[in-house]
Amino acid sequence: MSLYQRNKIRRLARKSLPFHGRMIYTEGPSRNQLFHRPVGRFLDAAADCSQYSASLCHWVGVRDVNDKDYTGTLAEKGRLLAKPKRGAFVFFGEPPYVHMGVLVKPLLSREWHVIEFGDQQAPDETPLPDLLAYFEKQGHPGHIFRDLT
Repeated sequence: MSLYQRNKIRRLARKSLPFHGRMIYTEGPSRNQLFHRPVGRFLDAAADCSQYSASLCHWVGVRDVNDKDYTGTLAEKGRLLAKPKRGAFVFFGEPPYVHMGVLVKPLLSREWHVIEFGDQQAPDETPLPDLLAYFEKQGHPGHIFRDLT
């Protein structure tokens, strides 16, 4: 079932991209708002990177996520992957990690991309190497891949 759920996560993440800058990034008490919305209702929803990711998982039936999860708790769920897989997640930095996003691979690209929700102008799709370089420059080297399904 995890391949099916990962594909659904990937498709939902792609469907969120037109809402770039039309959602609310917050680390405050309303960060779980997206989690409680109907599937695909992104417009004006509040979240941060971890609740964006938890919401996608929740919407596809992953039972081991909740509206209190943050990057550190999500990084302990699912299973560790040796390499990226579509619809799995990448966690940046060291435990408890500083950011996360959904792994995607455009059909005509040789490199992995990440759909992530990390600021007020999100969600965004960014090449994985660019994000790795950014976080290393910010003093947060390292990353892991996890399948949360």
